[in-house]
Amino acid sequence: MPNELGAFEDTRSRVLAFVAGHRLSPRVLYHLELVLEETLMNRLMHAFPQGSRSTDLSVQVSPADAPSDIVLCFEDDGVPFDPRQAPEPTWPISIESATPGGLGLHLTRKVASSSDYARVDGRNRYTVRVARG
Repeated sequence: MPNELGAFEDTRSRVLAFVAGHRLSPRVLYHLELVLEETLMNRLMHAFPQGSRSTDLSVQVSPADAPSDIVLCFEDDGVPFDPRQAPEPTWPISIESATPGGLGLHLTRKVASSSDYARVDGRNRYTVRVARG
C-alpha cells in the first residue's frame, strides 16, 4: 500500500472483508481491527522521515480458518523500529491533563496473544497474533 493516509481505509476494508466470512466472534474482530488500525497508523505516521514517501508498506493476514490465532504481518522499508521495545505510556493525572494519542502500542500489546519483530534486508517485519478464542 502507498504510504498515504488515503490508502489506510482501502487496506483496512480489504483485510476486514477477507476475514468477514470466517465466523470470528465480535471480540476477535474488534481485537483484529484494533491491531490493524493502530499498527497501520503508527507505520504511516512514524515509519518514514518527514516528506519521504514509500509504496512499500504491506499487510499479510493468515487464513482466518487457522485453528488458534489470526496472524497479521506488517512490513515496511521505513526507519528501524521494534514496537515491543517502546516504553509503556505515562498515564495522565486527570482527564483534564490527558492528551490524545500515545496508547496504540499499549492497546495492541493488551489484545495480542504474542508479537515478534525483525529487521530483515532493510525492512521492518512486525508480526502480531490475535487469539481466535
